[in-house]
Formats: sequence, C-alpha cells, structure tokens
Amino acid sequence: MDVRDCKSALIRSGIPGVDWCINPYVGCTHACVYCYAAFMGRFGNRDAPWGTWVEAKANVADVLARELRRPRRGEVVLSSVTDPYQPAEADARLTRACLAALAGSGLSVSILTKSDAVVRDVDLLASFGGLLGDTRVRVGFSITTLSDELAGVIEPGAPPPSRRLAALETLARAGIPTWVFVAPVLPGVSDTPEALAAIADAARRRGALHVDVDPLNFYPASVSRLRAALERVAPALAEALRSASRDPAAWRARFR
Repeated sequence: MDVRDCKSALIRSGIPGVDWCINPYVGCTHACVYCYAAFMGRFGNRDAPWGTWVEAKANVADVLARELRRPRRGEVVLSSVTDPYQPAEADARLTRACLAALAGSGLSVSILTKSDAVVRDVDLLASFGGLLGDTRVRVGFSITTLSDELAGVIEPGAPPPSRRLAALETLARAGIPTWVFVAPVLPGVSDTPEALAAIADAARRRGALHVDVDPLNFYPASVSRLRAALERVAPALAEALRSASRDPAAWRARFR
C-alpha cells in the first residue's frame, strides 16, 4: 500500500440524491473484473493492472475535519470509486477516522461496500443517531451473485457474499439501516426474476430495508475482463454475456 496526501476530502457528487463523496483510497484490491472505475488507473500513472494496487490518502481525515468547520448539509457517500472497507482499511483505518469526523457534522452518511469488515465500526455507526428512521447513517452491501464460488472468480479480492449478508444482519440487529445493491446486474447471472427474487429474499431475511439494482454498463474493457474470467469457469455465462453484448440496448430493455 502506497501513501499520498490529498488537498480535499469532500468532493461534490454527480450521483442523484448524493451531495458529496469521500474516497479515502485511490485504487481497490477487491479486483472485481467488471469494475467501472478501472479508468482511474491512468490518473495515477500506474502500469500495474487495476485491482492490484491501492494508495491511502494519509491526511484525508484531517482535511475532512478542517472542511467540516464550515457547516455542511446533505448526504455524503463513502465511496464512489473505491471500497472504503477494502483490505487496506484494516491497517490504515482511514474510513473509521472519516466516520469519526462525520459523526459530529450535520451530514447524513451512506456507505457502500463489498466487505464484512464494516462490522468493526458498529459502535461508531450506532453513534450517528437512534434506531432506523432517526439515524443519519446507512450501510449498503454490493452483491452481484449469491454464489460464493462465482463471486470468487469475478470479485476475487472481496469477501464472499455469504459473509456480506452475515455482516448486514449484524448491523441490522444493531439498529443500523441496511440495504443491498445488486450492481452490476450481469447477463446470465442476475438478470432474471428468479435470480433477483433470491437476492431480495436473502437480503430481506437478514434485515435489509430495500434492494436497488443497476444494470451492467457495457464498457468494452470491463466486458472483456468479465468474459475472460467467465470463460474459464462458466462457458454458459460467458455466452450469455457475449449475446447481451451484441445489443446492450435490447438487453437493458428486456431487463427493465
């Protein structure tokens, strides 16, 4: 893990309903083969493949605390182009430091992660407010498939979905609002009513308040990486992806 300093922590967001985003890290070692954020690699002058490196913004919590001296309102998301609970967080603890700064602010906080490591901060998350509707924090878990085996192929650096769902249940029992984000929805994997219903049922049984979905964006590089990974272990899924790639608009229309 490399270290850098940042000049700003709160970045204005273009995501609907989100005012700010905080990315404590640059890069992500969850190494999801479909990752849309792989384009970020070119800004770091990195030759190593996306998913194999991470840089920690060592001063991000101090910068955030300084920025929060000015009253802020709205919602901030952790994170938009990295996972706030990727393995580097165990040592760097930047996400926890940012949450500590945010706890005393007027901002609502939305966390999105593929990691069960978020349970480490259940004490801090609970300090954001009362139960459910009164709290200023919510935690979403990104789940692409319920299959731990398949997830190990397409999300090799992330904890398996079974552990994510267990973490969701732990947070929900602690009164922290939780949700599941099926992102991206993948052809042949999660684009049927049955597959989505199974994920929704698993989420509901563990206390998730809602499930959102986001269809795959057919960026050529992402599709190429995903297809290569699937061809090694699941040729039928690779073929479903290849078929959808021929006419992405038609696939999205069928999915909707």
